[in-house]
Amino acid sequence: MALEPEEEHYNLPLAEILLSNNVGVAHIRLVGDLISVKAQLSIGMREMPSLALDQRADIATEILKLEEEYRLAWESVVAAGPDIEELKARLVILENALRGAVRGVVESARRNGIHVANLSLE
Repeated sequence: MALEPEEEHYNLPLAEILLSNNVGVAHIRLVGDLISVKAQLSIGMREMPSLALDQRADIATEILKLEEEYRLAWESVVAAGPDIEELKARLVILENALRGAVRGVVESARRNGIHVANLSLE
């Protein structure tokens, strides 16, 4: 009987970004912001029993789309060849994807009545 391969943890790309030598301070800060706002959203959802099941599903779907965007951007950085200019371009895309994910989580939370503080965007 063959064992099924383990699924990749949803935070693996964030861990890889944090450990990478190819990223800059902005990427690290955005990963920290993203972890923070996602945790605040999760706590806020648990503290809101009035949040309907369909709202919870919509929030989860939005977060999954955001995670997919920065995961793909990260994979692009990892796949970059030795060309420094190409790496720089891909790092800009990653930075934008991370920033978009932070904003997306904050906006999703606020749309659903959940307070999420993120000083870097305010």
